[in-house]
Amino acid sequence: MSAASGPAARRVLVVSADIGGGHDATGRALEERIQAIWPGSRVSWVDTLDVMGAGVGRSFRRIYVTNVGVTPWLYEFFWASLWRFHWFAGTAKWFTGSWAGRRLAPVVDAFDPDLIVSTYPLGSAGLAWLRRHRGLGVPIGAWISDFAPHPFWVYPELDLNLVVHRAAVPFAAVSASGTTLGVCAPPVLDSFRPGDRVEAARRCDLDPDRAAVVVACGSYGFGAVEEAIQALVGVGDPIQVVAVCGRNERLAARLEALNVPAGRLVVRRWVDDMPTLLQAARLLVTNAGGATALEALATGTPIVMYRPIAAHGAANAALMAAAGLAETAHTPQTLVAGVRTRLRQPPRPIEVPPDGRLPDLGLPAVAESPGPVRVPAAALDGEFALVSGVDDGVSPGAGSAPAGGTADPAAARGTRRTGPDGDAPQVRHGRPATGRRPSWPLRPQDAFFLHVQTASEAQQIGTVLELGPRTEGHPVTRAQLTALVARRLPAIPTLRRRPVERGRWRRPGWVIDRFVDPAAHLDEVHVAAGDDGQAAVDRFWSEPLPTDRPPWRMLLVSGLPDGHTRLAVKLHHCLGDGISVIAVVRRLLDTVEAPPSRVRRNAPPATPRVVAARQAPVGFDQAREAARRLGRTARGLARLASRGAAPRSPLNRRIDSPRRRLINLSLPAADVLRAARACGAHPSELMLALAAGALGAAHPAPVPPRLRVMFAVSRDARRRAPTQGNWTGAVGLDLPLGPMPAPQRVAAVRRTLRAALNSGEAEAAGMVMRMMGALPAPVHAALARRFYTSRRLNVVVSYMPTSFPLKVMAEAPVRAAAPVVALAEDVHIGIAVLRSGASFEVGVILNAAFVEVGDATVAALRRGLAELLADADAGSTGGARAGDGAAAHEVPVGGSGAERGWHETIRSDEASGPATGGRVDRTVSGALPPGVPRCA
Repeated sequence: MSAASGPAARRVLVVSADIGGGHDATGRALEERIQAIWPGSRVSWVDTLDVMGAGVGRSFRRIYVTNVGVTPWLYEFFWASLWRFHWFAGTAKWFTGSWAGRRLAPVVDAFDPDLIVSTYPLGSAGLAWLRRHRGLGVPIGAWISDFAPHPFWVYPELDLNLVVHRAAVPFAAVSASGTTLGVCAPPVLDSFRPGDRVEAARRCDLDPDRAAVVVACGSYGFGAVEEAIQALVGVGDPIQVVAVCGRNERLAARLEALNVPAGRLVVRRWVDDMPTLLQAARLLVTNAGGATALEALATGTPIVMYRPIAAHGAANAALMAAAGLAETAHTPQTLVAGVRTRLRQPPRPIEVPPDGRLPDLGLPAVAESPGPVRVPAAALDGEFALVSGVDDGVSPGAGSAPAGGTADPAAARGTRRTGPDGDAPQVRHGRPATGRRPSWPLRPQDAFFLHVQTASEAQQIGTVLELGPRTEGHPVTRAQLTALVARRLPAIPTLRRRPVERGRWRRPGWVIDRFVDPAAHLDEVHVAAGDDGQAAVDRFWSEPLPTDRPPWRMLLVSGLPDGHTRLAVKLHHCLGDGISVIAVVRRLLDTVEAPPSRVRRNAPPATPRVVAARQAPVGFDQAREAARRLGRTARGLARLASRGAAPRSPLNRRIDSPRRRLINLSLPAADVLRAARACGAHPSELMLALAAGALGAAHPAPVPPRLRVMFAVSRDARRRAPTQGNWTGAVGLDLPLGPMPAPQRVAAVRRTLRAALNSGEAEAAGMVMRMMGALPAPVHAALARRFYTSRRLNVVVSYMPTSFPLKVMAEAPVRAAAPVVALAEDVHIGIAVLRSGASFEVGVILNAAFVEVGDATVAALRRGLAELLADADAGSTGGARAGDGAAAHEVPVGGSGAERGWHETIRSDEASGPATGGRVDRTVSGALPPGVPRCA
């Protein structure tokens, strides 16, 4: 049964900070709800303070602790100045936003999220700067964990700023004009809910016969905690005081040293099961009004704010008291009197009215946002947009255009533009923004492929899928595929990226269109009986992609026998490399069975964090690692500089026609893996050797002794965005074409490839690409067009070290997926290999003038594999030879001194074949290999 009807999984970036526990607590609640709304979503975290620079997080935490604990008057002065002086708030937000935004940009670029959620003010400032200056186009929401927002929390550039109570809306509205606001439930884990107090007390090892009063003042234990506890323990035996000290070990030690009757005071440090503790409590005493107070509101535990801390703490306490959600006390006497009064009353949980709340913490509202209303700030003085949760008129979702034309974005999602006094709204939107629309600069590697495109060599890559009939026996239709793409577009920003010019001397940029009509990108050709649709597919690959819209297209070939169809998908190379294309297509697939439900935990572990680069060693190790990388890159540069021109070949003659021919070949995976084991080679090395032999057999006379192949490799797969961007380097390999036994050719190609991977050429090529991107755009384009031609390479050969799952698309099973690579100027042949189910799919794309060469190449590939299998059966290649550097069953893929010890162990079921799926298990140990072949 297909899971097509389920919501698409998302890629969500949580922007938080480790300063107190509230920001991360809000992020964990959002992550939990994300997995419930969009099962299978990938959620990654970034600590804003960490990426802002070394020592920034430590310095900000020290400043915060010092201001609140030692110089509260200074903290209060800063906080009041944000409200009093608009120029000061604007300058502070601009400075921190520019700082954080520039540092967050590489993280956003590398992870490629389709939704960003922020729980920290400086993170929101950085995202607002990226939206304003670089056109960050994915939906962005900010969740304000303070009950009373302040100017540093609210940004009109973001799609939605969410507060936890309607009483907070006026404060957020005057913080920044023109802001889009929403109200959601307190962003806490689902486990924070009312429960049985007696049972919860037993689970927390508390006395169920006493009224538990929890004193929790955040992870730092700020404020007059000891004063409050000394007053409370004096109430007597009717209550049991539970002191939650968080990370404040000194506070915990002082409280444990107090001379109080046994059982009257329980001192806890960091509490993992806070939901149960709040369920057990008759009362919470706190002083900040942050995450702990929100958790108590969700649990229904009454709150007393005792001597609130300066600035935001006092503001939170005042607003919560005004809203009837908390009581305040400023002396021990009033605290004790309030507790006694509360104990004389029957237990009554506090309730927050749900009026106007957005469902699911407002996450769907952010994800479906049409974008911020583009109105000049001067025209919105004192106005804001309120997204109401009581209106069902929500837009169909970002990514696909609503049926029936362009709808009013604000009206589509229940948006009202109103003043802070709540008067009747005056809608103002639809005005064009002044100046050029901001755009996100293309990475140099992506801009490279825009520059090298010519009229005859379109830079487009993709795949051709063979689809079987749907479950009811009918072929998939264009309308069904269009509906599928429309549903998935919100979660695939790659298919909504559009290249734009940023000026004559600057690299092009991206804008992400919120609404894309998938029907305008999907064509259909119905072939007559007896036509296999190959001519239509060839025409599809012969036509360049337009760049005035997101540069991708699909072609459905229908009319094939037995309900089968063929779907060709192509993207411009500037959108990404082959791995990115495969990842994009995979996001359009459905699982055969629904994924298992995610197991929720009451107390998630420490927050995972993602930063732009791997954690570097320190001191001498850091210097040694830098020197090693520098030396490796220097060797690679020397190798690039010393390499001469590519061999002359009739395959690289000048042809001005853009006509293409695509030839597909399927090789059983079990046979390929068996041959690779017999030769002591990785499958990528085996397929590269087979391609060399096939090119030699198919090459028209005169046949040169060698051909230069461009082979793309990724040196650090952990930094790449899986669905967007070209993250590969490349090595040039001179492959032998002369007659030789197939095992000998495999050994020669293996040595050549591993030497290239160890030479530093891939790192050097990547550095050269980045350096070229720093030049003015016309110079970058000229250099790209000079080097990416037949003067430097003869053929493109690519191996993708990923498997393509044979799932279903629009309820039609995917039978096979053949990859297609891009060519270069006067480079007319490209060979790509992809593991797809029980086979290795080979796609040979070539200029139509070389059709005979393509047919001969495909036939020679089959013969080469058959020869290797015959040798393996005869025992002539029984094991790796001396000097190969690997045993027959443990094959290193590339490697250098730093990565020794990495091996890929391949175990194949010898009895299995295409009929049984050719099961293959891989065991990886040690460090990541330095050179994993990637499709260019």
